[in-house]
Amino acid sequence: MMTSPVEQHNPIFSIQTLGKFDVIKDGSSLVSSSAGSKKIWELYKFMLTHRDRVFTPESLMDQLWVSESYSDPRSTLRRQMHRLRQTLLEDNEQDHVKTLLFSNGYYKWNDQLNIEIDIEDFEQLIKEGDAKRLHSPQLALGDYLSALDLYDGDYLPDCVDQHWVFAIRNHYRRLYLKTVVSATELLQIERRYDDIIDLCQKAINIDIYEEAFHLNLMDALMHKGQQKQALEHYEYITGFYYHEMGLKPSGDMRMLYKRLLQTHAPIQTQDGLVEALEHDLVLENAFYCEPSTFKSIYELERRRSQRSGNTFSIGVINASPIRGYSQSQEDLRISHLKQHLMEKLRKGDTFSQWNDTQFMVLLPGVDSDLMKKVLTRILDAFPNNEAIRINQIKELHADVFKEL
Repeated sequence: MMTSPVEQHNPIFSIQTLGKFDVIKDGSSLVSSSAGSKKIWELYKFMLTHRDRVFTPESLMDQLWVSESYSDPRSTLRRQMHRLRQTLLEDNEQDHVKTLLFSNGYYKWNDQLNIEIDIEDFEQLIKEGDAKRLHSPQLALGDYLSALDLYDGDYLPDCVDQHWVFAIRNHYRRLYLKTVVSATELLQIERRYDDIIDLCQKAINIDIYEEAFHLNLMDALMHKGQQKQALEHYEYITGFYYHEMGLKPSGDMRMLYKRLLQTHAPIQTQDGLVEALEHDLVLENAFYCEPSTFKSIYELERRRSQRSGNTFSIGVINASPIRGYSQSQEDLRISHLKQHLMEKLRKGDTFSQWNDTQFMVLLPGVDSDLMKKVLTRILDAFPNNEAIRINQIKELHADVFKEL
């Protein structure tokens, strides 16, 4: 007795596209069990992304594999479709439960499938939050936070060379940014600063270049009384923006910095003066700072030298990449070098990581010969000192500055 389409089992699909790609059919991943099927999954992702459109075989081939030419595109596409149906375990299924349908010369997505897609849930939750925001802000906040939980990263992140994905990827990224801002505003009203910190830290891991995430994070830290952490993050992110993009702090960043300075309690007594300066001060090691702070310390030493005649020296340590090292291995080597310098330099010395491969060191009261001996001794004691060398040393004193 034949099974009618009504009685046939309709599979349940769950598709993840944000941060990673996976297709779950009746509880089992089809992607993890089909390694080496790049082309068929590209076909699937394209049709998923454009599931409201229809395509001829030629237009599909032209948009999917632009750089490749085929003598018989229709035959090639039929083979890829057959492989995809095998991977989706649909080879022997009837048409009404197949993911992709062919009708009247066109391929299209089957909109009758029992399917859940994270991007549809993501957008729907945001729409519901927007509709509730004015009248039920707490319910809107719940929708926003549920939507943000779904966003683990860019849409179809593994489609790095597919031009058709860029516009839709940017669309979901903009939605994510807007929703983080909306959720943060509602969390601020409820003074849920711990939740703001968690939300912004996740957002920064996804998109470090979005300034709004950093501003909201530092604002929440200040409300929590964590001015030191807020200031450290300010120095980190402004240094990052400058080195990565050559950008100086924006007007909003400068205003937040002024607010940070205003959070310092007024100094009323001599004991209060010492306590304010000594609070959270670390004197066990050499002083590490961001390049902007290093420049300020250099300026102070220069002025002191011009006034008193004291000598100080500046040195550059160059840590060239080691051939065969991965980026993570290089990052770990630089981190270990930074810690080594912090421990081996004197307490009164200052240093900074100037860029990806160089450290700048300032030694007060030291001439160039002594500085070279000090840095040589320190670097010789570093376990992994291959490709690390002293690049420049400059002795500075009042006469030098007169010549400049």
